[in-house]
Order: sequence, then structure tokens, then C-alpha cells
Amino acid sequence: MKFARIVFPLVMLAAPCVAQSVDELVAKNISARGGAEKLRAIQTISMTGTITFGDQNSPITVQIARPSKIREEFAVQGMQITRAYNGSQGWEAQKTEDAPQVRDLNGGELNNIREEAENAIEGPLLDYGKKGSKAEYLGKDTVDGKPVVKLKITTSMGTSITQFLDAETYLEIHQEIERSSEGKVVTIVEDVGDYREVNGVKFAHLFVSGSRENPKAVTLKIEKMEVDVPVDGAAFEKTSK
Repeated sequence: MKFARIVFPLVMLAAPCVAQSVDELVAKNISARGGAEKLRAIQTISMTGTITFGDQNSPITVQIARPSKIREEFAVQGMQITRAYNGSQGWEAQKTEDAPQVRDLNGGELNNIREEAENAIEGPLLDYGKKGSKAEYLGKDTVDGKPVVKLKITTSMGTSITQFLDAETYLEIHQEIERSSEGKVVTIVEDVGDYREVNGVKFAHLFVSGSRENPKAVTLKIEKMEVDVPVDGAAFEKTSK
């Protein structure tokens, strides 16, 4: 009992320190990117680039708008794919020479695109508590020889995003993302880089991702990014075309 009386208060005192260290790391990441005020001020983003699946390349366009809206357009195996989320409803259109097939996204697919939309502008760390997420410090590690610190974000949907922040710059250089696929939770590993400043905020322009077994399955290169440009709200609504 004497041991318990000594240890228990020490544990209680240590808990705020752990929480504070998490928030300090989050603050350093947000500051490195340009600051919370600038990130929160961004209302829309428009991006164009190239996405590569193995030996197939496709142009890709992405439109993002607050609150939690996203639209992605790209091609794969001769099929034009459009995926979008309007803040409550997700849908996907597949278009070939025949009539397009449009379907609603449900279950894990809906949660996946909802999470993309919620974090598309500022990432999962800024205001994580207001988003219903929890963050915890997982310690130190290395990525390709670079020292990193790890933060795990558990989202309101129960999946997690583990971000590996460069220990020197505090910018994210790697992440492990849980996604739902065919009723199962899978982990996507992703290297992040080529940070460029856009209107005073740093955004990554290169993403290389895949499964643990095939971590370089998909490469996304952003060639042009614009913030606070006009985005038609109708772009996020379900269409039959």
C-alpha cells in the first residue's frame, strides 16, 4: 500500500506531461507548415498532377472545399474514374465508351473518402480533438536513416493514421493509414515529400504508397496546386454523367 501511495500520484502527475508532449509535437508540425491561422484560412484547393499505377500513368485532378468536400478524377485501364464526397454523401462514377456507371459509396468506402475530405486541407493533426480524433505519442524511430517521431491519430471512425515526423523539420515524411477494403481493415504505407510553399503554407507534392508487401504500388505527383480559387459546389454532387 505504501508503494501504491507513492506510485499512483507520480503516474497522475506524469499523465499531463505526456499529453503536453503530444500537443507540443502537433504544434511544431503545424508551425513548420506555416501555422494554424493560415491553414484554417484556406477554403479551397485545386490540384493537377500525375498518378502512376505500375506502368500506367494518368492525369489526375483534385478539388477540395470546406467543409469536408472532395472530388478526384483520373483514368485507369481506359476507364475514367470520378470519386467525390459532398460532406455527407460519397459516390463514384466509372465511364468508358458505354454509359457511365454511377454508384453510392457506403460502409468502409464511404468512411475512407470522408476521412480524405476531412483532412485534405490541413491534415489530421490540426484541431484533431474537434474532429473527434485522439492523438498519442509512439516514440522515436527512423525512416530511410532519418530520425523521426511518431504520432498516432485514432479517428472518430475507429481507424488510425500514424504520422512519422522528421525530427529536425517536424514535417511528415511517412505515414501508415488504416483503410477499409472489402470489409477488412488494411494498412497503407506512404512516403511523403517534395514540400513546396503555396501561399505561405507548405504542402507535400509527392506521395508513394501501397501495401506493406508492395509499398511503391502508386505514385502521385502534384504538378500544380492553387489555394482559394473558385470551385463550383456542384462538382461534389452526385451526377449521372
